[in-house]
Amino acid sequence: MSLRIKHLNADSSFLLIFSPPWAPHNPQGTFPGSFTILIDPWLSGPSKILHDKFALTNHVEHACVESVAELPDPDLVLVSQDKPDHCHEETLHQLPPDTSATILGPPGAAKKIRSWNHFDPLAVQPLRRFEDKRDGSIHRISIPPFSPSGSPGEVTVAHLAPRVDLKGIHNAIGITYRPPSSVLSVKTGSYVNLPLTPPTTPPASPPSPTRPISATTSSSSASPVGNREKAISVIYTPHGVDYGVVKPYAISHLLAEAALPLTALFHSFDRSQNPWYFGGNVTAGTPGGLEIAQNLFAKVWISAHDEDKNNTGLSVRGLKTTKYQVEDIKRIIEEEGAKHAIKQRPSPQLLSLEAGEEHMVGPG
Repeated sequence: MSLRIKHLNADSSFLLIFSPPWAPHNPQGTFPGSFTILIDPWLSGPSKILHDKFALTNHVEHACVESVAELPDPDLVLVSQDKPDHCHEETLHQLPPDTSATILGPPGAAKKIRSWNHFDPLAVQPLRRFEDKRDGSIHRISIPPFSPSGSPGEVTVAHLAPRVDLKGIHNAIGITYRPPSSVLSVKTGSYVNLPLTPPTTPPASPPSPTRPISATTSSSSASPVGNREKAISVIYTPHGVDYGVVKPYAISHLLAEAALPLTALFHSFDRSQNPWYFGGNVTAGTPGGLEIAQNLFAKVWISAHDEDKNNTGLSVRGLKTTKYQVEDIKRIIEEEGAKHAIKQRPSPQLLSLEAGEEHMVGPG
């Protein structure tokens, strides 16, 4: 079982391909039981807020493809927020109006996409804010089994956001993937019991014992782990989100799905700050990402939203960015361990992918 990550631009557009354990390393086309997610596609053209003179952004580096038509057909398109550098009309219109993909996003993004009248309204679904035990908190997509004796796979998607987020940018999307199985493919794995305050090293793991056909929303409760395989898990939060928002989701849903440690975290390395009157923090950067990565023992941390874009307009004149390279983050982790005289937690693999670059990772 694996997750193949392809960075489509130098910013925060990604293609995720989840594959079952029996899939070849580099399959030609889509392999049965796999699932493809396109996240925040912005391939070309400007991103504008209100007016050119207020905020106008252009890519400096070219995306690795000119059109989404050059990519594998996605099963799911995720739009993390309604801002135009994530919810980019020109790029999303490259998808056919009758696309078979489901388009998911927070209510503001879904409403904006529906207003374009490009897609069938039923194809665009809002993601409600995750609340533990609340019906509709988790969007579930079933992947059919290969035989009557097998069990279906499942993809789950959740919108993690604070109760009040006036800017609408500091949120996260949580994703899990478990492939369909047959009696020949079932195997056991392990999962992490996430304590309320994670220790400095992972706790001992107790034993854990072709296309989507349906999609539903449900509460966060799931069937016990039982004999289920580990799931691949992703937290995508390009601007960053407070760990307190992620924690209830991790303790309830990720634990129930046998999806810990976290497989992959998508979070900015660089920290960007505007004056308070233009919204203050833009990307939380390394300080915010470290808290999530270390608490969830992330296997991989991928830089997101860190492109040196061409920004013009009134709203970005006071924007200041603190850059963090991979070596800077490693040094901070080491210094934290020495400062608190504690045994260092396992560090995530830190990746800054170029446009078009790919990386393969397995469950945490």
